[in-house]
Amino acid sequence: MLLSTARLDRRGAARRAGFTLLEVLVVVAILVILAGVASVATLRYLDNAKKSRAQLQAKTIAQAVQAYITDPQNPSNEPPQSLEVLAQTGTGGTAFLKDGAESLIDPWGQQFQVKAIQGRDGAPDYLIYTVAKNDGTPISQYGVGAALSRVNE
Repeated sequence: MLLSTARLDRRGAARRAGFTLLEVLVVVAILVILAGVASVATLRYLDNAKKSRAQLQAKTIAQAVQAYITDPQNPSNEPPQSLEVLAQTGTGGTAFLKDGAESLIDPWGQQFQVKAIQGRDGAPDYLIYTVAKNDGTPISQYGVGAALSRVNE
């Protein structure tokens, strides 16, 4: 009689020490949900980082355009015929863009565009812009999105 009681105690103790299948499935389901939320947040973060990088590149190109216009080697003060001119080595031995032609490519692999617009002070200005490949958000040196980028002006 004592032997049978000891087995029940051992078996009962062993059951209490482990997890049931249902408990393991609940934990796995929670981990899958957390991983899904984390991956969505990470993708959104990476997308926003690309947009910020594109805006920074557009600002850099806009500054290079202004430097080209005011360059003493450009007595007519005309803008460049194309953005590729900014990546070429000038008469001073350096290009207007530090990274050359790589600076003209946005994070999605498209080339930046340029458009002449009227500046807020009435003087001519040059809008450097691109469009985010995944959602079509316009991006320029002025900002990200339709309201800030001035692309639709």
